[in-house]
Amino acid sequence: MVATAMSDSTREAALRSSAKALRRAVAYELPPELDRRILDLGERKVELSDHERAELMAWVAFVQERSLEKFSSELALRKLNDAFPELAEL
Repeated sequence: MVATAMSDSTREAALRSSAKALRRAVAYELPPELDRRILDLGERKVELSDHERAELMAWVAFVQERSLEKFSSELALRKLNDAFPELAEL
């Protein structure tokens, strides 16, 4: 019986830490300086140097990847909250 209680406690801790990590991923935003840099490069895209164009493309790839991670985290968090409603309150 003690092993089951410990297992439940371990399981609950894992669920709570997973929910917390997912919430952080969902809430992530680029620092304002980086957001401004991407906007600046995007507004000047016609006149960018080769180096700046490569930087812009790298930022676009990064932002797309983060958007996919954020969407996946939102979906996983929703499923976790549906399965364990008590986690939504924390």
